[in-house]
Amino acid sequence: MKVAPPHPQEDARLAALDSLEILDTLPEAGFDDLTRLASQLCGTPIALVSLVDHYRQWFKSRVGLDAPETPREQAFCAHAILGEDLFVVEDAWHDERFHDNPLVTGAPHVRFYAGIPIRGLGGLNLGTLCVIDHEPRHLTPEQTEALAVLGRQVEAQLLLRLRVRELERREEQLRSQRDTLASVQRQKDALIQRVMRDFKPPLSSILTNATFTLYRPHLPEELQRSARDIRDAADGLQRTVSNLLDASGGEDALPLHPALFDTHLLLSEVTRDFQQRLVSSPRRFVQAVKLVEPLITADRELLRRVLVNLLDNSFQYTALGSSKITLEASNPEPGLLELRVRDEGPAISPSARAHLFDAHLPDEHTPGSGRAEGGNRLALAFCRRAVQAHGGWIWAEDNHPKGVAFCLRLPVRPHGPLFTHS
Repeated sequence: MKVAPPHPQEDARLAALDSLEILDTLPEAGFDDLTRLASQLCGTPIALVSLVDHYRQWFKSRVGLDAPETPREQAFCAHAILGEDLFVVEDAWHDERFHDNPLVTGAPHVRFYAGIPIRGLGGLNLGTLCVIDHEPRHLTPEQTEALAVLGRQVEAQLLLRLRVRELERREEQLRSQRDTLASVQRQKDALIQRVMRDFKPPLSSILTNATFTLYRPHLPEELQRSARDIRDAADGLQRTVSNLLDASGGEDALPLHPALFDTHLLLSEVTRDFQQRLVSSPRRFVQAVKLVEPLITADRELLRRVLVNLLDNSFQYTALGSSKITLEASNPEPGLLELRVRDEGPAISPSARAHLFDAHLPDEHTPGSGRAEGGNRLALAFCRRAVQAHGGWIWAEDNHPKGVAFCLRLPVRPHGPLFTHS
């Protein structure tokens, strides 16, 4: 018996084979279909997809043979991988290389062998697609061509399997990265929540003292102006803290405390507070309320904060002078409350509106000077969470002839499990 010498690039060949991570894997239909077809086309009882490893040839697919592998020194395939063309032994009994081979003298009694080399990504032969018979024979030109075609299909299966493995690894890496980022985000949100909660008591104290100072009699105008600035700054910062706490609270709906109340009274309260802010501002404020169903069951405080944030947004982005801010309320259809805050500030492009109510800008978004990138992003994110918690929806549209209108709709009566939060 003549043992085949090592491949001229044996180390590189074995490394390419190992990189496939295919040795000792379970059968796969893609390979089994090809060996079965090779056996049928060539008329042989045995067909194999053989991969030549360090000390063995291992069969990824086999037809007509029970053994999963044989020693490499006995392997016909170890000879076949040394060339590039079809390797044929028409009668092993009369071939000095194989006549005393245990695979010839004993099971599986090889007399005829034909193997086409199977190449890997680097062009190195990893094994063969081979057909075996117990009788001497030869292949017709058509069978030879069919075996070459099927061999290329085995190579394609190996490449496809490699690509699938690479995609699975990348997907696992991405999943791991997503899990890590999610964990970091949760830790960051938890830290923000703790810090912001620590901010709330001193802010409340500052706001209370500034408001108390404003109502002191005979206060000099300079002190009155300073107290008003302190109050407005503390009020704005307190809104920011509240919005940050609620906007970074994860994907769960905000807890609701629904109660029946008159929308007229809520709008009057919000209007009174906002008009106080306009005392020293030339901006104009208009209210247009036409309600058929003024009573609504909702979380009054959340709804008040939504309106305050939307009015504050319009105040920030409305130019001084003759700019007008409008608060509208109506019932567009039975069972629905619609609130609109219109202003004459800068427009928002349709593309920017897609992320207008997101707490964070998407990674590919480049901040600009428009109001869609402004500091009210957390406020608008809170508004969306609050409206959605009520089973409503919120959007922005153009306010003709100029400006932006923020619109929201809420059901006036509770429905579903959304109102079971405590």
